[in-house]
Amino acid sequence: RARDGWAALHARRPLDPDLVLYSAFHHRGVLGDPAAVYRAARESAPHLRGVWVVKNPELADAAGLLPPDGEYVLPGTPRYRRLAARAAFFVNNVNWPQRQAKRPGSVHIHTHLGTPLKYMGADLLDKPGARHGLDVPRMLERADRWDHSLVANRHSELVWERAYPCRFASARTGSPRNDVLVGARAGDGAAVRARLGVPAGHTVVLYAPTRREYRRGGHVERIDAARLAADLGPGHTLVVRLHPSLAGGPARGAGLAELHRRGVLVDATDEPYVEEVMLASDVLVTDYSALMFDYANLDRPIVLHADDWGAYAASRGVYFDVTAEPPGHVSRCYEELARLLTSGSWRDAESARLRSAFRARFCEFDDGWAAERVVRTLILGEADWTPPRAAAAGVPGAGAGAQVPAQTS
Repeated sequence: RARDGWAALHARRPLDPDLVLYSAFHHRGVLGDPAAVYRAARESAPHLRGVWVVKNPELADAAGLLPPDGEYVLPGTPRYRRLAARAAFFVNNVNWPQRQAKRPGSVHIHTHLGTPLKYMGADLLDKPGARHGLDVPRMLERADRWDHSLVANRHSELVWERAYPCRFASARTGSPRNDVLVGARAGDGAAVRARLGVPAGHTVVLYAPTRREYRRGGHVERIDAARLAADLGPGHTLVVRLHPSLAGGPARGAGLAELHRRGVLVDATDEPYVEEVMLASDVLVTDYSALMFDYANLDRPIVLHADDWGAYAASRGVYFDVTAEPPGHVSRCYEELARLLTSGSWRDAESARLRSAFRARFCEFDDGWAAERVVRTLILGEADWTPPRAAAAGVPGAGAGAQVPAQTS
């Protein structure tokens, strides 16, 4: 009661128009789209006071996830309640806690976690296995606090408006975290490759599988990583990045850790910034991970390993058949995957053709200016803001969607 009274007292004070509260991945630290918006705000609008909500500062500090020279606050503390009661803007890639009230006039910007392939929100109501442990009605209540839903393409816009039938407006800003991918140049991933221990001149194959709803725990070992690393042969390094929900489970175990220790492959699951891991790679091998939509911004080859597509689509539910509209070649068994990677077919003309069509559809609004667009248009209210002429004209590095104007609908 005392805490609620403290918050109510501060809720009577005017909103602070320069106060922005940030959070990402349930208060893990400076990550994802919110981090990109935060960095853009510090550069373009230094008068804004950005405060991060971080639940475990010690772990975040060890991982380099505390705001450099910035503020952070622990959730649930009196200071947090005071800031939450007065902040004019909230930026998050997941929902804020159920108890947090939304004051009239405050603006909630929801960035999401990427382009959706699998069912989300209200669409999970008919998928009891996929929504195990999720309270969809409460999820929709929290989504009702959103004012702006960021989208990178029209597919996402339609899906989020269907999956979350709430009062928000879709903002065609692009995905802020993808700005570094859109403008990537050769050599941008060199420092990351060196940190990961990748030998100079090696071709880096990034393997990023997602979780499965049809198996308890979410982990299904579709590929023998040691075998794949051996089949790739000299001059190649296999980098494995598991889905975050599998990072602490049996999928890591002694096996992957031992392979990493022996130098058979690189386990990059704990790397905090997935964008850096993508920059360090030459080709992505994935199944149904949303990472493929972000990776397409790099315009580098993607191989889709879809040996259990039927089971995955039936158990989770999907918005389209990605095997029929893939970002690159599709393998249906391990032998096909190994043949694609060892023959060089993964980077042939057909791979480029498929990737081009995929980028045109799913990187539509990613033009390298998403983070600044969010700051300028949604926080500062500069409705007529447009990116510099060079980017809008579609010069190299301006991204697949530079010709499409961003708007809020």
